Amino acid sequence: MWWVEVLVAIYVLDCVLLIAAVLLQPGKADAAALFGGGGSQTAFGPRGAQHFLGWVTIVTAAIFMGLGLIFSLPNVFGPASVVREVKEPAPVQRPAQTPPSPSAPQK
Repeated sequence: MWWVEVLVAIYVLDCVLLIAAVLLQPGKADAAALFGGGGSQTAFGPRGAQHFLGWVTIVTAAIFMGLGLIFSLPNVFGPASVVREVKEPAPVQRPAQTPPSPSAPQK
């Protein structure tokens, strides 16, 4: 089932992108904003990066949850259960216990 391998690869790539998108988002209140010096982030404008990273986070989170739901369905990874593939353990043979010798005094 080649399509399961493709879905797993997309899932792993999506996980990496979701982690990166969450970690790259700026905090809501930094030290400068607390003291009245909340200047804009000049790389993308005052709200450009926040809007784009928020959109990327929403899309990657939706893909993450959708693929997670697909993977939780029965028979996606094959018809058998992991529990059914486990064989019965071999019986454990314990050594025979010898009775105590009659010459030893018992308390």
